[in-house]
Amino acid sequence: MFPFTRKRKIQTEAIKADMGADDVKLPSRLEEKIDLLKPCLAKNDDIVGRPFYLKGDPGLKAYVVHLEGIVDNISLQQDILRSLMFYARGEDCKEKGLEYIVDHIYRNCLTVTQIQKIGNFSEVIRAVFDGFVVLFFDGISAALSIDIRKVDRRNVEEPVLERALRGSKEGFVENIVVNTALIRRRLKDPNLVVKKFTVGKRTRTDVSLLYVEDIADPEIVRNVSEKLDNIYMDGILGTSYLEQLIEDHHYTPFPQFKTTERPDKAVMELLEGKIIVLADGSPDALIIPSLFVSFLQASEDYVERPIISFYHRFYRYLAFFLAVSLPALYIALLSFNPELVPVQLLISLAQGRDKVPFPVVLEVIIQEIIIQLVIETGLRLPTPMGQTVGVVAGIVLGQAAIAAGLASPAIIIIVAITTISTFAIPNSTMVLASRLVRVFMILMAAAFGMFGFSIGWFLLLVHLISLESMGVPYMAPYAPMRYPDFKDAVYRTFISQMLKRPVSIPVQDKVRKRREDG
Repeated sequence: MFPFTRKRKIQTEAIKADMGADDVKLPSRLEEKIDLLKPCLAKNDDIVGRPFYLKGDPGLKAYVVHLEGIVDNISLQQDILRSLMFYARGEDCKEKGLEYIVDHIYRNCLTVTQIQKIGNFSEVIRAVFDGFVVLFFDGISAALSIDIRKVDRRNVEEPVLERALRGSKEGFVENIVVNTALIRRRLKDPNLVVKKFTVGKRTRTDVSLLYVEDIADPEIVRNVSEKLDNIYMDGILGTSYLEQLIEDHHYTPFPQFKTTERPDKAVMELLEGKIIVLADGSPDALIIPSLFVSFLQASEDYVERPIISFYHRFYRYLAFFLAVSLPALYIALLSFNPELVPVQLLISLAQGRDKVPFPVVLEVIIQEIIIQLVIETGLRLPTPMGQTVGVVAGIVLGQAAIAAGLASPAIIIIVAITTISTFAIPNSTMVLASRLVRVFMILMAAAFGMFGFSIGWFLLLVHLISLESMGVPYMAPYAPMRYPDFKDAVYRTFISQMLKRPVSIPVQDKVRKRREDG
């Protein structure tokens, strides 16, 4: 017998739940098989069925069924139907039985590679709705499932959210096969393992788990695999669904897994001992586990000189602090502790607020609401219009608010600096987290002044230290302290000196660079 491609892992209970029917064996007579399919054929006009005969006198009756628009019609006609109708001998197949027909068709008739044998009705239905071509033969209580799905995809383009001045300009697309190939092309290591899952009872989304076998920690690989196996939902439409289902801490604004649109970034993470999760239909990849420091790092940090990378990273940390703290600090200083502000600056701020009828807290909240509405509007509108609305709204509303005495010039500057700092953070999910944390800090400062501001940061740090990403401390290498990893935290040392992988991530092979033997 020919070596069938490995069957997908199908659990009997899951099949019954998906199909709502018993897992019945296929009958041998072709008419009975078609009768089983009639309910699906009657209510789905895009399921195409076609009877035909294998070559011979008399020919062996056969039947092909597939979904319209998903299957490659040219391949179906030339590689399957033409081959079976002109080159497969029905007389021999009838005489020698099932084992011969399967082996004969595979070796001598069909030119496609991905073929598997199925014997249950539920497997047939799954194969049809997964986009496979299913072949039935009269007198044989089995069917052949053939993968000739037509791949329609957009071209590989530069990532939208992770643009880089230097380095690769390729980004992931919505096709999981293409995304896996983009990683394989860069990481030609036979130890790169790709494990496939099918997640979602109705969407049956293809999910791939990638890791380097001799680097990644087996316990983390096993943990992620179990979490993916234990997902029972109707639909999974991307990596964002997977992220929410497998994360350890649900009640936190901070992302526990980093996402990337860049294949080169994904390969870098694989070489660090991390795991990559791809989902069909998503142009990004999940990086597991992820640390807080990684959300403030960018791909170009590793193509620039170390001193330039340190310069950029320092401003990203500063941007995170300002994005979270600046409005709260403004409230605390002006409303509760004005003695901490230099006299000349305090006089200037007081003169600017002379005609403003609102207290500082309400003024900040009003401006925060306005800027959030402007941001949301810019995101929802088409790109050219969104940019125009954002600029016009910012300038017009700011000038109008100052002229009408509804806001002081200082608060306009504070909100502008805060917004700019927010978008200086290189990760979009961390941007959203910083907005939410900023509201918490504003409320703490509004209630208790500088004491509340300090308590707010204390609670924030305690919360970050308590988080884990798939069992790995989220705030490493700062808490717990991992001194060797400081060489790639705020600052980055020379690549030639990064001889070992980070100790914050459990790995099997700790050595990054070694001389070849001999």
